Amino acid sequence: MWIETIGAGQEAAMWMPSLVDRAGPKYLRIADAIAEDVYAGRLKVGERLPTHRDLAWRLGVTVGTVSRAYAEAERRGLVAGEVGRGSFVKAGARSQATLDMPAVGGPQTIELGVNRPPTHVIAPEYADAMRRIAGSNMLGELINYQAHTGRWEHRAAGAQWIRRRGIEVGPERVLVTSGAEHAITASLMAFSDPGDPILVEELTWSGVRALSSLLRLSLRPVAMDEEGMTPEALEATARASGARLLYTTPTLHNPTTKTMSVERRKAIAEICRDLGITIVEDDIYGTIAEDPPPALSSYAPERSIYITAASKAMAPSLRIGFAAMPSDRLGRFSSAARATNWMAPPVMGQIVADWIEDGTCDVLADRIRRETKTRHAVAARALEGLTWASKPGCFHIWLELPEPWRAQDVVAAARQRGLAMTSTELFVPGRSETPHAMRITLTAAADAEELERGLRLLVDLLRSDPDLSLAAA
Repeated sequence: MWIETIGAGQEAAMWMPSLVDRAGPKYLRIADAIAEDVYAGRLKVGERLPTHRDLAWRLGVTVGTVSRAYAEAERRGLVAGEVGRGSFVKAGARSQATLDMPAVGGPQTIELGVNRPPTHVIAPEYADAMRRIAGSNMLGELINYQAHTGRWEHRAAGAQWIRRRGIEVGPERVLVTSGAEHAITASLMAFSDPGDPILVEELTWSGVRALSSLLRLSLRPVAMDEEGMTPEALEATARASGARLLYTTPTLHNPTTKTMSVERRKAIAEICRDLGITIVEDDIYGTIAEDPPPALSSYAPERSIYITAASKAMAPSLRIGFAAMPSDRLGRFSSAARATNWMAPPVMGQIVADWIEDGTCDVLADRIRRETKTRHAVAARALEGLTWASKPGCFHIWLELPEPWRAQDVVAAARQRGLAMTSTELFVPGRSETPHAMRITLTAAADAEELERGLRLLVDLLRSDPDLSLAAA
């Protein structure tokens, strides 16, 4: 909906979302309205949305609700937030908005966008774990409130798991979180202030982009090579920006699949030590990678927040993460974690702790790796003739797009063929140029046969004329 206003001799258009006939939480209703108006052309590329405070006042909601709505719209690739300037409709947002519109016929959707493990290989153990806890004498205790730092035995299991990655840590320096994203949120809140620059890879996880917008932080991209972030670019960007916090995924990087060597990790750690930079290491894929190097944090433990979680190595719905850090950082992190979520779910924490203690986590990780290897073989067959990169154990590949295709156009056209994909724009910090490549997830399809069918549909699309394909969409 639009409200036209005339003032100071100049006409201006003020956007006002219509929340009528929308279901769900208010922040999602606002985000859906943004998607609908972008799709319909009522919000155009470059348009600035109302300020959080102004829209909150006009809708009669809290500023926090609008902030969450704008963060959700940014996660969907519809808008980009800039510290001090506001939130703007992004280039390619209309193509991304098609993901929020009702499907137009076609076959059953094949998921190539969500980065998740192949859940069918872990279902039997999950069912057994739920039955075991339901019949145990611990259930009454587990369904009650717990310490917000996590049960001690869960922290001990987390420490045991983390030590496998080369970090010597005890349970007193490990906190249990509601997944990796909760730990990353607490890290950004605890160790930065609004307006601060945050160092990230030149392509970075979409969630940290949404968080930076919500927390009013400024992402500073650092150039990468075949191993990931380069030491020279890190030092230059840190000195130029004054940034004192680095968020990085050095193992099976999302989205490019790159993994830092030991030598690169040592160099990055030394620069962070010299410049007083706090490292927030997202090692979500470290426990399912094949023969990964030790964690980056192991080379600078005195200034690292190391984060891992069960969602990739065990099951997506196990919202349990572990954060390890120096003793002098525990207080600030703990306060931020408590402010955003009182406690991680104890029943889930017990499942994860049991699996770490009895070795089930290793059985599941091995099973996931073997299934992932099968999916890689499918990709090698189906994508023959195209250029792509990945690593053993990686759920996704990084596919170069043939000219003249662009990522946002592939997302829109693929949807009409029953393929769900993620736009590359979601991984681009700020206003950096979007590469002509895409992250394709191999492990979210129901099985290898469905994956092969989906990839062949994608290949057929990429061999077609974009103008004709988009006209059909």
